[in-house]
Amino acid sequence: MGASVLMLVTNGFRPDPRVAKEAEALVQDGHDVTVLAWDRERSFPDREEHRGAHIVRLRTGRVASMPSFLLNYPLFFVRGLMAALRRDDDIVHSHDFDTLPLGFLISWMKRIPLVFDAHENYAQMISIDAPPFVPRLVLWLEGVLTRRADLVITVSEVHAAHMRPNARNGVVLVENCINIPDDLPEPRPEGRDLRLLYVGTLEPMRYILESIDAIRGLDGCTYELAGWGRLEEDVRKRTDQQVRFLGFLQHREMLRKMASSDVVICLLDPANQNYVGNSPTKIYEAMAVGVPVLTTGRTTSGDLVGREGCGLVIEWSEENFRNALEELRDPRLRRELGRAGR
Repeated sequence: MGASVLMLVTNGFRPDPRVAKEAEALVQDGHDVTVLAWDRERSFPDREEHRGAHIVRLRTGRVASMPSFLLNYPLFFVRGLMAALRRDDDIVHSHDFDTLPLGFLISWMKRIPLVFDAHENYAQMISIDAPPFVPRLVLWLEGVLTRRADLVITVSEVHAAHMRPNARNGVVLVENCINIPDDLPEPRPEGRDLRLLYVGTLEPMRYILESIDAIRGLDGCTYELAGWGRLEEDVRKRTDQQVRFLGFLQHREMLRKMASSDVVICLLDPANQNYVGNSPTKIYEAMAVGVPVLTTGRTTSGDLVGREGCGLVIEWSEENFRNALEELRDPRLRRELGRAGR
């Protein structure tokens, strides 16, 4: 009989690809996994099953901004603690810093091991929007609580190096790689027309609106975007015959859409230090399905794409972006870059 594992996430588990992958792996290894999720959008079932894992969702008020997040987080924290204390779990697994204080308290009160799974550098991620003292406070608290964790997991060597001084049992590296379904279509680079695809969070500092505006007037170029976030309404306003918004795609549907595209767009502003040390899962997925990536330099994503030769790396400007797209019109180049990713 395996262990009973309680995973904590501050999203509604759409599912979250990394969390889903880890939960599925534990289930396959004989463990009983429950994901305690925060349904901030108030749009998911209270309970469901996902590939053997039990999904339990807690609701608060609807969260659509940072102030509403801060207002509702204490309620999620209390409800999450009460739900955990009524359970009989062997391990608590905190995904990202925003569940770490809750995970630590559950671990301390129930005397069970704590796993801290850092998907990104949280202090750097919020530094763009928060007053300077907030990231410093987060960094300090993360260090204190990391020292209490029995196991620390993260996504890249850059993050691992940041966390090792506080991780008493070392850091386990689990990159954002995926298993590709057998029924995906093979990419077929043909012709000079381009089908561009962006999949991910619709947030600033990803050149999302800028890249939409940059393709205006480019013949034979269409742009599809999928995801959710603060820029969703701005993206919707820009849709027309050339730009299409797909909303949220389930993982298998997203992979099929990716396999049928010509270029995956993953442009990240290096001014956000969280992108130095963190490569979005979508880059690994594009590599796995054999579709070239267009990304930006001075980021971990740019280092990965440049090292593997699986796409093009630019310094962002509208001119550089359009020039890269013209280069990618060559189907032979797209085929070569796609094969390199695999």
